[in-house]
Amino acid sequence: MECRGEAVVEKERIHLRPVTLCDAAPATLHLLPCEVLVNGPAPVGRFFTPAVRQGPDGLQVSFRGRSLRGEEAAVPPGFTGYVMVTEDRGERLKGKQDFSGSSDSDGEGDEQELVEAPESLEREFDRFIGATGSFSSFTLWGLETAPGPDAKVHGALAWPSLAEAIHAQVPED
Repeated sequence: MECRGEAVVEKERIHLRPVTLCDAAPATLHLLPCEVLVNGPAPVGRFFTPAVRQGPDGLQVSFRGRSLRGEEAAVPPGFTGYVMVTEDRGERLKGKQDFSGSSDSDGEGDEQELVEAPESLEREFDRFIGATGSFSSFTLWGLETAPGPDAKVHGALAWPSLAEAIHAQVPED
């Protein structure tokens, strides 16, 4: 039964292409304290080459004239981080993006090559994602000061161990 004030929820299923996890190249990641209003591929390596310095209170760098302070954040033990991309409808990933941080390329080939997907039982609301990079740590940046232990990212990274503790078998006394 449908209520009158409810919004229509679109169906969407997301499928992972597991083969992409095996070939995901190591990535160098920086989590910046800003919002980019564009979503899509970009040759970031051509325009963003951070000159990170070790200062007395942690990592330091400037971004667009603003002073940033940072720290390394590690993915929890037993886990691996992946850089994921969504395939366009009717296309499927053929290549990989280069997230290694090297700037040897001239910018060509920074975008993934897409090919037509084979006909299958996919429906219009099916979406596919694949890994283009993997990481075990990343640099977390804050404006003027390092993010510190209260940063939301640290809470998210602590969640797997908290979830394990919550769901662990309680010994009978």
